Parts: sequence; C-alpha cells; structure tokens
Amino acid sequence: MKIIGSSAKTSFFYKNGLNNLPNWKLMYKYKCCSTEIELNKYLKKNELKEFHPIAIFSSKQAKGVGQNGRKWISPQGGIWLSAAYPIFSKDFYTDIFPVSIAFFICEMFYKKSIEVKIKWPNDIFYGSKKLLGFLPKLITRGNEVLYAKIGIGMNLNNVTPDEGISLSNILGKKNLSESYWSSNILKVLNKAILHNKNKKQIIYGANKFLNKECLPSGYDKNWTIKGIDEMGGLRIFNDNHKKTLNLYL
Repeated sequence: MKIIGSSAKTSFFYKNGLNNLPNWKLMYKYKCCSTEIELNKYLKKNELKEFHPIAIFSSKQAKGVGQNGRKWISPQGGIWLSAAYPIFSKDFYTDIFPVSIAFFICEMFYKKSIEVKIKWPNDIFYGSKKLLGFLPKLITRGNEVLYAKIGIGMNLNNVTPDEGISLSNILGKKNLSESYWSSNILKVLNKAILHNKNKKQIIYGANKFLNKECLPSGYDKNWTIKGIDEMGGLRIFNDNHKKTLNLYL
C-alpha cells in the first residue's frame, strides 16, 4: 500500500518541550482495510523492543472493526490508528488499563477546555455524542505482559453519523491539525503505560469524568451507575440487584 506524508510534523509536536519520551515508530497510509491488520502484519515480521512503540495511522479505513465486531466507520478527516506498546512486565495492572486510557484522554481534552465524559468502558463522549473510541488488548506470556495493542478512532475534521461528533464541530473550527492531535494521543498512551502504578489516582480521576447517564448496552433505565471500582469495573444497581461489569482484555 502506498505510504503518504511524513511523521515529521507529528514527531515535532510529540517531542516539543518534552524530554526522555519513548521513541515511537510512526507509519502513515493513505487507505487500508484496517490499521489493526496492518499492525499485525508488521508484528509478524518485526520484534518489538523496549521504549520503541509503533503506531500505524491511516487517512481512512475500509473495514475498521469496533467493539463486539461492530463496523468502525473511518472516513477521511478523522484520526485512525493502531498501536503496539512494549511493556515486558509482571507487575502491570492489567485490570485498570482501559480506565487509564480513558482517564488520560479526558485529561488531554480538559486541558483544552473541552468537557468530555467517559462512557464505560472505552468511549469518550461530548454531551450525548461520541467523539472518540478505543479498543485495548494486552498480549501476555504467563504472568508477564509483553505488550499492549490499542486501536483508536477520533472524529477530528470528518463528517460523522448522527450519534457522533467531530472535534472541529465542537470547537467551531475547520481543518484542525491531525499531526498535533495525533501527537497528543501518543502522549496519552505513554501516560497510560508509564503511570500504571498510580492506581488510586487513575480510578479517582476516571470517576470524576464518568458519564453516569450512559448505561452499557443491554441495560435499561431501571439500572443506575454507581461508579468505577478499584479493579476498573463498572458498578451498577437497581431496586433488587447490584452488579459489577468488567472488561476482559
């Protein structure tokens, strides 16, 4: 497939004003079936090394796949990527990893005065509309986490379905910098990995950003969201029952 553009702009924003960051390998494609498929092809041929994560971006995807196999609509103008991040640790908190990504994404937006919320487990909403979604997966060997795989889709400048919203629409600006926002997403992934030990901070922060109005699929308005527990699960209840929903990676 044809590779377009350059990682130079994204790398510039990524490294600007910060030192000792992991050195990302960045690959850009004009169009692909799925960035996850492209990432899997890369991982079959190449060995991941510590502090050298990789991210594959595509201008658009033909067959992106979201949660539970749903189609991931990925038109031109959005940010669509799949990343692999080496971890190589037996002490990684696997249960809070998705919550950690969600928390640091919300923190990224709030620093720009964009008030978003977490729809547990892996969507970021602005009001009642989806701005960003992600799919995390951890690759393990025994008790050791080898690396994380993360797919991310963010509505930036693209036209969205009725249930979605783009950042350009929220800000009332056209042609937002893909490189700038891509670099911020890479920084979020750094934080989600490198700050994994800060479990209490992550759970506390995620609960501050939690949307308690959006119940997970399969639960009606008779259920109420209580919050995210210390293991990253969502606590819900109704008149007769209490439940904790967990996301298994």
